[in-house]
Amino acid sequence: MIDICTVVFQDELDILKIQARSIERYGYDVGVIRVITNDDCVVDPVWWGQMANQVEIIPRSRFGSTWCDNGWVSQQALKILGCAVSSNVWTMVLDAKTLLTKQIDIFDFQGRPRVGSLSIYPVFEPSRQIINQLFAIDLQQQLGPGGVPAIINNAQARALIQDVQHMTNRDFAEWFQAQGMLTEFMLYSGYLQYKNLTHSLYDTDTSVIFPCNVCHSEVVAWNRKYCDMKNATAVSVHRKAWSQLTDQQQQQYRDFLKSKELL
Repeated sequence: MIDICTVVFQDELDILKIQARSIERYGYDVGVIRVITNDDCVVDPVWWGQMANQVEIIPRSRFGSTWCDNGWVSQQALKILGCAVSSNVWTMVLDAKTLLTKQIDIFDFQGRPRVGSLSIYPVFEPSRQIINQLFAIDLQQQLGPGGVPAIINNAQARALIQDVQHMTNRDFAEWFQAQGMLTEFMLYSGYLQYKNLTHSLYDTDTSVIFPCNVCHSEVVAWNRKYCDMKNATAVSVHRKAWSQLTDQQQQQYRDFLKSKELL
């Protein structure tokens, strides 16, 4: 069984309702569904249909009172904190716009998530340097898929928070938000390397998670992305990308979601 954690803003509620439907339709052996509100938005568990009684809505105030204006930064800290409160072993972390499109068995016969690994993209070099300095390591690989859906070991999320606070002598959320270009999943990957736990906890050679995410800079590649969606296990279109799509392209995405029984 695996928990799910999503961080959401007011502007994302419409797509969160579709995500809720996707979890009900394609979620595999789901435990608690944690939804962390990163502003004053109101979330209704009824959106998750038959899974409504599994939904736990948590305001970010539960994790502290100091949050930066940059929601992209604060949500990354909240994802780690959201995993840390789980009493389950694993959490699947999603963005509000992430929609599941296939039911998959994530774990191998040893109980390890089959996530694979990938090299660090040059754009994330500042994040890598922060992590290398903090843990005195040389991070060359991160856990796949490199973004959401990400599978986090909840006990290690708790240990990461405790160790970072001990190393920096600062509250975890405050320290994280002060770093700027630090990313949550790279930090987690670096921590596992630091603790020499990566390969005992994860299958880094095989991946069964194939997301197709479209950000604002990838709209020009829409035709390729749209083809990739047909074999993806999760899809998303960032709101800044959505506004750049033509009417026809937007309809293509709607039709795809209809084919997956999400609209």
